[in-house]
Amino acid sequence: MQVTEFRSKIKPNTKLSVDGKDFVVKEVVRFRFDDGSFYIKCFLSDDYVFADDLNENTFLLVKETKTPFQQPFPKKLDFDGKEFSFLYTAHAIAEEIQGKEIFKKGDSERFWDYKAEDDSYLSLGIGDKTNERLDFYGRVVRNDGIELK
Repeated sequence: MQVTEFRSKIKPNTKLSVDGKDFVVKEVVRFRFDDGSFYIKCFLSDDYVFADDLNENTFLLVKETKTPFQQPFPKKLDFDGKEFSFLYTAHAIAEEIQGKEIFKKGDSERFWDYKAEDDSYLSLGIGDKTNERLDFYGRVVRNDGIELK
């Protein structure tokens, strides 16, 4: 499924299949980047988070994790026995919320994203209001592994 199609169809209580594993979408959040573009982040059953990446036309399936890393974050990180390379940093604000209110409208975060050779993904985040860490670990998911039911 292409990111644009996903964005047009995703809504709360939808069943989402990721590489054959089924989830239920609890909340859909549209985050606006500082440059005006946006991405969709879905909070799923089993405490997973699913996000789209329009530029790469791929998706991320991650779960919250704890990491030992502190700012300033380096260009390379070793985590879970893998070497991660820095991709980008961004700041985003939740501008539209649908479903269970896990993330609230107006909440914002800054994050630093990393990827390993095997498509593992690590996102180091800090909430603006709370200054709390919101780190996520998982993997990149190709669009042919996504299905809405």
